[in-house]
Amino acid sequence: MRDLEDDLTRTFRAAGLAAPDPEPGFPAALTARRRRRTRTRMAGAFAAVVAVAAGMAVLASPLVRQPDLAQPLGPAPLPTGSLPTVDLSLAKPNRDLWPDAFVELPLRLPDGRRYSVQAELGGDAYLVVPWNDQRRFPPVVFNARTGVARELGTVPKAGFLVYDQAGTYLTEHYIAWVMAAQDSHGARYVEVWSVPRDGGAAVRRAMFGPGDMSVSVAEVGGVFYASIEPFTGEGAVYRIPDDGEPQKVPGSEGYTLRYGPWAVHRSAWSTESNTENSAAAAVETPGFWNVATGERRTPRALSGVTLIECDPRVCVGRSGGSLVSYGIDGSRPLRTADGAVDPAGTDACDSCPPRINVFYDDSYGRFLQLRLKSGVYLWDRKTNTVGMQQDGSSGNGDVIDMGQPGGKQHLLLLSRIR
Repeated sequence: MRDLEDDLTRTFRAAGLAAPDPEPGFPAALTARRRRRTRTRMAGAFAAVVAVAAGMAVLASPLVRQPDLAQPLGPAPLPTGSLPTVDLSLAKPNRDLWPDAFVELPLRLPDGRRYSVQAELGGDAYLVVPWNDQRRFPPVVFNARTGVARELGTVPKAGFLVYDQAGTYLTEHYIAWVMAAQDSHGARYVEVWSVPRDGGAAVRRAMFGPGDMSVSVAEVGGVFYASIEPFTGEGAVYRIPDDGEPQKVPGSEGYTLRYGPWAVHRSAWSTESNTENSAAAAVETPGFWNVATGERRTPRALSGVTLIECDPRVCVGRSGGSLVSYGIDGSRPLRTADGAVDPAGTDACDSCPPRINVFYDDSYGRFLQLRLKSGVYLWDRKTNTVGMQQDGSSGNGDVIDMGQPGGKQHLLLLSRIR
């Protein structure tokens, strides 16, 4: 049975921004935006993403070069019957399958605050976000061996009704984070901060506002980018110079950074229909645009496969009762055994069409997390093996939250899977 503290942890992780006495619509709007952007993360949603996407989902490492797929190619043939197959019903627990990738961390920081792990930094160091039942704080580098927590940013002692962390990113050269602020006069802003990964002083890179908005951040070669999503109206992507005002990237209106520098137009955020109709509505094929390099990628369709979701490297679709994963260019398709797609619908709505949540790793293009009715699965495309977490979190990122049994944080680190 879960204790009250564990329930509080899970509830808080799904709650979004919270603040003492802001205007009534501010936290609700922020929470609604976060829930839309994370595509129905469940109650145990992986806090490492922290309403961004995922995102904390930043592609810090150079990608394997793929063809510039600006125009979709014709559907590729899919020899479904002869594809390499993995049986989800035979999945072993994650910890049993990858014991070397499992770690335990203290439940609290030295000052007593709870925290969520964003990324592994090496040498027993982790990028974490402290929180209490009222707010989330700027990120901290926590050394699990020495017990030392190094604060990366500070919270103003006065002048703000709200000053909450709203996104953390481990990029190529920096640790970056976003703060959502509401000043004492009621004006709302979003600030972008960064600090070099190898140490140094925190710098406020940009401030956007006033207004209600969400901001996602990426960095490529020392250059920062931020996408702005007003709660009403159309946003855009901005290049943030070292000095001066942010500059709108030409042609970026309506685009949002979702996977590091890869942006997607908001009209093409594809997930399967969540309507209560008997048939799932068709989804629009997303087009990915790297705002730093200009490269564009459009997923290639596979004959007989209905698209569910893609990132800039990997797609997942359904073919009958199976799931099929494949490279964005149609390469190396793999499938699950029949029965992965439950025709009975979801726990939330037995009359709804089957709904599948797909989450990606940050930097490998190797791992997929699948939240199905039967559990949360981790699919390793390199070895075509699958692990399972019966009751756990899911979310984009390389750190899998496996709960807090025994008063410890239990994590699976994808970087340690060989």
